[in-house]
Amino acid sequence: MNPFRTFRIDYVFFFSFAGFIAVLITIMMIVSYRFSADEQANSASMYQQAVLQQLNKQLTDQMSAVEQTSLAVSVNSPLVNYLTMKGDYYARKKARDELNRDYLAPMLNSSRSMFSFQIYMNDPLQVDPNANIQYLPLATASRESWYPAIDKSDFLWIGQREVGSPQGKQQVISFVRKITSLDGVNHGILIINVRVKFLQDILTEDNSLASRLLLDSGGRMIMHTRIAPPPEEISAILERVSGDNGHARHLLTAAGSLPEKNMLTVWSRTSPGSWMLVELTPWKEITTGGVRLAWTMAIVGAVAILLSLFFTLFLSRNFTRPIRKLIQLMQAFNPGKRRQPLPNEYRNEFGSLFSGYRKLTERIETLYQSLEQQYKAQREAEIKALQAMINPHFLYNTLDQLNWMALEAGQEKISRVLELMGQMFRIGLSGGESMISIQEELLHVDCYLKIQQFKWGEGLEWHIDCPKDLQHLMIPKLTLQPFVENAVMHGFHGRRQGRIQLTCQEEDRGIRIWIRDDGIGLREDWKTRKRHPTGGYGIRNVTERIQVYFGPPFGVTLRNRADVPGTEAEIYWPKLDQQQDQEGGKNHVDHCYRG
Repeated sequence: MNPFRTFRIDYVFFFSFAGFIAVLITIMMIVSYRFSADEQANSASMYQQAVLQQLNKQLTDQMSAVEQTSLAVSVNSPLVNYLTMKGDYYARKKARDELNRDYLAPMLNSSRSMFSFQIYMNDPLQVDPNANIQYLPLATASRESWYPAIDKSDFLWIGQREVGSPQGKQQVISFVRKITSLDGVNHGILIINVRVKFLQDILTEDNSLASRLLLDSGGRMIMHTRIAPPPEEISAILERVSGDNGHARHLLTAAGSLPEKNMLTVWSRTSPGSWMLVELTPWKEITTGGVRLAWTMAIVGAVAILLSLFFTLFLSRNFTRPIRKLIQLMQAFNPGKRRQPLPNEYRNEFGSLFSGYRKLTERIETLYQSLEQQYKAQREAEIKALQAMINPHFLYNTLDQLNWMALEAGQEKISRVLELMGQMFRIGLSGGESMISIQEELLHVDCYLKIQQFKWGEGLEWHIDCPKDLQHLMIPKLTLQPFVENAVMHGFHGRRQGRIQLTCQEEDRGIRIWIRDDGIGLREDWKTRKRHPTGGYGIRNVTERIQVYFGPPFGVTLRNRADVPGTEAEIYWPKLDQQQDQEGGKNHVDHCYRG
């Protein structure tokens, strides 16, 4: 049930206005909450981004040092010589001990971040999975989860894992690099294990309780603090990451061990293509102040609604009184009869409304009188049009009589010309229709050219190329002949021969016809040149008719040919059939094809 159709308008106005105020205040509460929450999120994210950028620089320094160390170790001559050494067991053992004592062990002892080395090689002397410097069989590397990635690149970071040590299992993240000689031969794989505790101390040095993730350039998690989301949520988070720094609100669908699913995600990357720090903060921790503001707005809104109810009814009655008066006047209005007086005591918007209604009724009266006059003029024009049709019929009948007289006198050429002219007049009359078939229009053009050939003889050539399946479609009457006549009269002026090519083509929305001649072409100033009193009006008439009937993109284009001398006319109009286009001699297409 529609209340605007059932109840009094002042009651509807009263309850609608009261409801509107309630909805408005509710919207204000929501907007204020969202605005304050967004402002708090922006402030928090800016602070977190600054912290992450600082932490990222420290991590970059530490991890870059590890990468530089791996490069130095991988090209170290004693290490490469040891990996390629063959033969005597004791000589190889001595070389290994010297390499550990003089190079690798001091490097580990002098670093706070590096925990151990793992070197995969062919035929290691001894495999100790708990040593700080481990030599492992290269064949076993293919069973590791990181091997497919290193097999496609020279180095990479792998995520948090456990490795053996003299003190037991330890949490590390690792940097893997291939050991390759200058000639491109791979001799082994070097892994530098970095203490996770050392990097976690860097990430938590500001005593933040948020969860922070360190991701490599491929989006794989290297390490984390506190609690990390599952891998599928990391992929969902990365889909919303754009740029080197930013923040977004993210609802985790599978939060795993995280206490909250609604998170503020902040990320920072030192440079494009490098690793990235991501911080996850529960959204409710960010928006606590916004919730308090929303409740305050709710209390203020409830009070405002109660106060507004006392004024709404009074306002509704005064607002609807002039409207009811205007409705009464509108119901009583009748063109041509005496109008009731309008109120003139209003000086506000209602006064403008009554004044506008007064002007509207005056305009209606004027239009009503204009329509009466227009109807009379239209009836007179129809009578004149019927009278004007007598003259073409008379001329057509006269040509038919002249044709018989020419035949009786033996003037076959004159008879042929009169016969062709009769066909042209018959097509031009076409029962008063404004549209004819393309076949009839082409016949009209052919008749005109045959008449001209009596003057030109063999010097005038033409060719008409129109598929038969298009010839039944409709075209505005006398569309093509003016362009052909223009080619003969102006394009071939002063010459003894000329050729005209007429081509039809069907397109998605319409039919396109090109009329090309090899005449003198258009003058450079043909658009601005003053028209000759006896020419140019036929083409202009065709152009205006297509514009009026159909509108853009349909129309006429006239230009010089690009490849050879001559003029090209292009006519484009919609595909029309007889049922669609004509009924009682009137056109019904201009509202269907515009635009």
